[in-house]
Amino acid sequence: MKSKGLRLSYLILLFCFVFLSRSTAQDVPAKNRSKPFSFPLQLEMRVPFGPTAFPNGSNFYLIYELYLTNFGASPIHLKRMELLNGDRSGNAPLLSSDSLELKTMVRILGNNNLKEALNIEAGQSAVVYIEAKTSNKTGFPNNIIHRIITSTDSLDGAAINTHTTKIQTLKPPVSGSDWIAADGPGNSIDNHHRRGNIILSGHTVNSRRFAIDWKKVKDSVSFSGDASNVHSYFCYGEKIFAVADGTIISATDGLPDNIPGHGKAFHPAMPLTFEKLPGNNIVIDLGDGHYAHYMHMQPGSLHVKKGDRVRKGQLLGNIGNSGDAREPHLHFEVTTSAKLLYGEGIPYIIDHYQLGYQNGFDEVHHNELPKEKQIVDFGNARGR
Repeated sequence: MKSKGLRLSYLILLFCFVFLSRSTAQDVPAKNRSKPFSFPLQLEMRVPFGPTAFPNGSNFYLIYELYLTNFGASPIHLKRMELLNGDRSGNAPLLSSDSLELKTMVRILGNNNLKEALNIEAGQSAVVYIEAKTSNKTGFPNNIIHRIITSTDSLDGAAINTHTTKIQTLKPPVSGSDWIAADGPGNSIDNHHRRGNIILSGHTVNSRRFAIDWKKVKDSVSFSGDASNVHSYFCYGEKIFAVADGTIISATDGLPDNIPGHGKAFHPAMPLTFEKLPGNNIVIDLGDGHYAHYMHMQPGSLHVKKGDRVRKGQLLGNIGNSGDAREPHLHFEVTTSAKLLYGEGIPYIIDHYQLGYQNGFDEVHHNELPKEKQIVDFGNARGR
């Protein structure tokens, strides 16, 4: 009997303790209750190669890529991205892109489904192709911070400088009028240069970030007559010039022109290898770790060889259709490496050109970089 009484007393005390504990917990205000521990948003943010602001018209532009990797176990849904002044806090964002705009800017690696463009699954990575602009009267701050806003959280990170490389002033690589800056600097979703990221030697690189395919156009078309004949294209055989004083690092000639053709109609004149992608080409060392690449030149047209010193405006050769070229054009880019595709594409400015078209080339520009689809008159490349 005594032991039964002790057990009953113990059960009564236990019940009272549980009841009082629950009553006490319910009496604690919600704001004072401790929250379960959790890590911040597990999103890696990085810019593999910092941008440099360049002028065009009344604005300065920044063109670069932001890489995002989801290190968490749950999907991350992107809602907004903002660029913030890293030199000053509390100001309005320099750029604010909502989900609709982000859909044209984000590429989920390994997933080309545009409907899922803003969902980064666990362990997945994405590239955000950024083009920011500001008035040339105000310019960009020296430093920028990125803010990623998701459906549940936000994160600030990936601080960058806006003047990573030196801007060189160059002469135009071609002369005359009616040149279109095809797939030139910009952020169009169908710009194959802009989205030219590849992995080489284990590193992400985009040598084509500021590349331009210079073609001649008349009434918005690049040829007249037989589309399969290189001589039907307005730019075929046009002269190519040195954009600055420098040394020829490499010069390749002797590769045949392709028969023009796009899509399934493209059949290269010879099997393409990595080395043959640029076709007949020239690379000039511009100094300061900058290299000018000229690609797809006409076979037998090169006037220079490796080791030659050239002067700005000097004739180098002619436009052709060799290598990985669907139709005649000059692929021109400035990068940080003499090796094909291994350098980072960097901006530069051209000393003088004119814009226009419908009303004639009456818009004069000095020391600016043409952007995608602008139609340019360079005048006489060697006459200035």
